[in-house]
Amino acid sequence: MKRKQTISLRQILLCFFILLCMTNCNDESSKRPGITKSKTEKKLNSSAFFQKKELMPIGAYYYPEQWPKEQWGRDFKNMAAFGFEFTHFAEFSWAQLEPKEGFFDFVWLDEAIDKASKAGLKVILCTPSACPPAWMGINHPEIYLTGFDGNRKEHGLRGNASLSNEVYLMYVDKIVSAMARHYEGDKRILGWQVDNEPPAIADFSPSAKTVFHNWLKDKYKTIDKLNDSWGGSFWSTRYDNFDQVVIPDELMNNEDKLSPHAVLDFRRFTADITARFLNRQADIIRKYILPSQWITSNYTNVTIQSDPRRSDHLDFPTFTMYPINGRNELGGDNFRTGVPYKIYEACDYYRPINGVTGIMELQPGQVNWAPINPQPEPGVIHMWLMQAFAGRCSFVCTYRYRHPLFSSEMYHDGIVGTDGVTLSQGGREFVQAINDIKKLRTQYDSTAVMPETLLKIKTGILWSHDVMWDLDIQPQTAKWNTWKFRNNYTSAVKSTAAPMDFISEKDDFSKYPFLVAPAYDLIDEELVKKWQEYAENGGNLILTCRSGYKDKNGHFFESGWAGPLKKLLGSSIEYFDMLPDGSTGTVNFDNCDYKWDIWSEVLSPGEGVDVLAAYSDQFYKGKPAAITRKCGRGSVTYIGAATNDGLLERQLVREIYKRAGSKIEDLPKGIYMEWRDGFYVAVNYTDNNFDIPIPTDAAIIIGSNPVSPANAVIWKLKGK
Repeated sequence: MKRKQTISLRQILLCFFILLCMTNCNDESSKRPGITKSKTEKKLNSSAFFQKKELMPIGAYYYPEQWPKEQWGRDFKNMAAFGFEFTHFAEFSWAQLEPKEGFFDFVWLDEAIDKASKAGLKVILCTPSACPPAWMGINHPEIYLTGFDGNRKEHGLRGNASLSNEVYLMYVDKIVSAMARHYEGDKRILGWQVDNEPPAIADFSPSAKTVFHNWLKDKYKTIDKLNDSWGGSFWSTRYDNFDQVVIPDELMNNEDKLSPHAVLDFRRFTADITARFLNRQADIIRKYILPSQWITSNYTNVTIQSDPRRSDHLDFPTFTMYPINGRNELGGDNFRTGVPYKIYEACDYYRPINGVTGIMELQPGQVNWAPINPQPEPGVIHMWLMQAFAGRCSFVCTYRYRHPLFSSEMYHDGIVGTDGVTLSQGGREFVQAINDIKKLRTQYDSTAVMPETLLKIKTGILWSHDVMWDLDIQPQTAKWNTWKFRNNYTSAVKSTAAPMDFISEKDDFSKYPFLVAPAYDLIDEELVKKWQEYAENGGNLILTCRSGYKDKNGHFFESGWAGPLKKLLGSSIEYFDMLPDGSTGTVNFDNCDYKWDIWSEVLSPGEGVDVLAAYSDQFYKGKPAAITRKCGRGSVTYIGAATNDGLLERQLVREIYKRAGSKIEDLPKGIYMEWRDGFYVAVNYTDNNFDIPIPTDAAIIIGSNPVSPANAVIWKLKGK
């Protein structure tokens, strides 16, 4: 007997909501129904959210849902007494905010905000989208991310939902709308964070496949154009229609590799979907917040799959920062002071996107997630905070106030220890930094401007996630590491004490007397023309190996290597080389030999080109490894060799500054010096005392000189 099928009212309503989301939330747009473009763009200038005279307020995460209510008041009073100015709630609390489908409970959060406010603390509220509650997965198992093997992520993890799934997106819309409406106009709220450390994880779910197909249709319009872009004539990989397209799985890559162009597009798609997810939440919140309240998301400091520049509905991006992870980049005790370039690179990367950034999570002590989790060197957490100040962070927040007593982060330090009241070593250093910021506020000068000597060496680092993805997809040598390669150049720039910004192709190059584009392999005619005009108008352009090899689709040009750069460089690239493990080559620069071991390009210079460095061995001994030439009022330099230790890159970059007549410092790796708001700051990641070149007409405000390991020194020029 055939069973009669019935449809419940709940099922009808659910279908209606899904249809509504699919109609109004176009796959290629993150706009919410009723939110016009002009509404989305009606935002304050990001710098207007913060009073410069406050310099860098410091706050701490707190999880009311994890602690007895009777302890909240005590904890907030203690937090405020230590000098913290704000706290952070709700990022993982969806199960508490919506314990049952459609039932929202803000009573506990209201009470926590009220107690925090009475203690004198502002609150950053976070949407809980990273942790969907159990009931959602039980009712709708299709919301979860799926791996290529077909296995779903399940409840118990964070960041486990498919950002392409319309059911999940519908529930996110509902919880974000409910939160934003409930706290509409609440002046106790400092700002909003959407989601948490958006990872842009590859998703192979049916939902992702459908949305990927739509993304491709929007980009290519016809299947023939997709086949042309992906090289469909190779290995019979062409498709007859978009519905046949398979999501490329990079784990399948071995000798027979997938189309790198397909992989690149899927990375772009994954980043786009993540950006739209964040933008979608921001658009909801913006309807209800005060003009003084901002919206951000906290990316990881090494953001590889997600691309913050795509999330353009946020007011500004922030980042998380955990410098100690067991690595020992400088040798000695550097494993206790942290990866030396993490903080400066993150500050200089995130800040220029919208002119403002902050650290949403700063390591307070030992962590639980690294392969090795050593104790930080005493003093280093204070040093990180001073370096964040130097990097022009508008605020810093630490994860977390209380040391947890249970679950997966039990070994993660807090500002206070397991008793809930006693400051940890890191907690004491946070309090020290808070008091130092208060001291700096008394000497803040609103009229301070960056000295002319620094403006003349201000340096842009041209960066694109598309370029990074393309290099990582086809590294050509197991030794290639795009992030490490980039760091060799930022370290060279920092050795001069030059102010540094990461910028995009759309930015104004003319603001930077020096522009470095590390391994910028995806180019087009417009970018080459922009580089040419930049140099002709007085800029000093530094290009490196693997630049200009491919077009924006990742195809080689039908010319010699980097053919479109030949006129700009006044040189051509004959060929490139790589070496096996244990082998090194030699490059001679300024009568000194440097070892290369990652990549080399043999250059053929034309007239008017100076050879900076040449190979000292291999069958191309004597051939140029680096060249430079005058170009109008500026210069163009190309460095063809890549080293692991970065010593050659450091010397060549410094040479370009010197040839331009710039006044530069000579700082070793691990010693960094910055200027902010009239203050000079230097920090020391090395094992040795270092005598910072502080002028005699300067007054030291914090620390001492020489600066000792894991410490900072801050000074001002007298009378300024």
